[in-house]
Amino acid sequence: MGLYLSSSIFLIVFIAVSFYGYEFSNIISIKKEKMQNLALSLSSKIVSSYMHSEPLRIESVEGYEITLYDENKTPIYGLASEAIEFKQGFYEDDKFDYFVDLSPQLHHDVKYLVVKNKKANKQIFKLIQSILLIAVFSVILIVTVGYFLTKMFLKPIQNERIKLDKFIKDTTHELNTPITAILMSVERLKKENIDEKILKRVQISSKRVQKIYSDLTYLLLENENKEAKRINLKEIIENELTLYEDLASKKSLIIDKKLEDAFLMMDEVSAQRLFSNLLSNAIKYNRHGGKMELRLSANEFTISNNGTGIKKEQQDKIFDRFYRANEYEGGFGIGLDIVKRVCNRYNIEIKISSVENGLTTVTLRF
Repeated sequence: MGLYLSSSIFLIVFIAVSFYGYEFSNIISIKKEKMQNLALSLSSKIVSSYMHSEPLRIESVEGYEITLYDENKTPIYGLASEAIEFKQGFYEDDKFDYFVDLSPQLHHDVKYLVVKNKKANKQIFKLIQSILLIAVFSVILIVTVGYFLTKMFLKPIQNERIKLDKFIKDTTHELNTPITAILMSVERLKKENIDEKILKRVQISSKRVQKIYSDLTYLLLENENKEAKRINLKEIIENELTLYEDLASKKSLIIDKKLEDAFLMMDEVSAQRLFSNLLSNAIKYNRHGGKMELRLSANEFTISNNGTGIKKEQQDKIFDRFYRANEYEGGFGIGLDIVKRVCNRYNIEIKISSVENGLTTVTLRF
């Protein structure tokens, strides 16, 4: 829409300026031609009357002042004008245009015939008014047409977006029921004599689906008002870490944590999503048998692992929604987007330092 409007307005301005230049030249040209024709006509009458021994008679012409000068540049007829060069041709000052004709050749003692006329300011002003009026009307017409065309073209996209929104909401809602049922069934199956490995696989998979559900729900409800309260980040981190114990155990990770009490004003759901995604990524992108360190103080939280690392050229993109640093790990590329959004909302400074196939550290400062 912006490109359409800017290009259309540029075209209108270009046409208006070009038309003004053409019409301006045309007005001046026609005016000079009229003055020249009038001067030549008067000169012919002066010569003719002299040849026929008739007295000199000059009739006034509306819109023009006519002055006749002798060879001493003294007015014979009409009023003297200043700033005239007594040479054949056109001259002008701030208010008037002049045409000097030498055709009389001292007939009736007339050496110089001067035609004087006001400059064509009124015509030029009217021309500018007309061009501006047409240009403004054209811009309004283009904007109106563009608005309705945009609405017409965007309506199908808007309808599809509404459908997609509804689909995601319905999907996330429907996901919650089987996830809950699976997790409850796992708890019941633990009491039965069933292979513990199978139960853990089911439990880990269920928690992964539950995390996807939670992230999607958070994104959909992001704009809803959430009540901020004073929460202890240590409790949030420990609770979220409990949910990932099985996944960390499956990868034989060593978790080194030193957590102090740290209080912050924020809503609990955002805090859960923030640390859940950081923990999930630290585990997901760690190597088998790797190490994970968590440190929490009153004003800072750091989480690090010695896994795959992040390439330098990818570090500016990892917070973009749907961006994935690699294709062999699961996910939809929304985890770090949620982390960044939560940090922005609560003025939390986030910094990532990483070496490919080495140490990756995420630091939050509150």
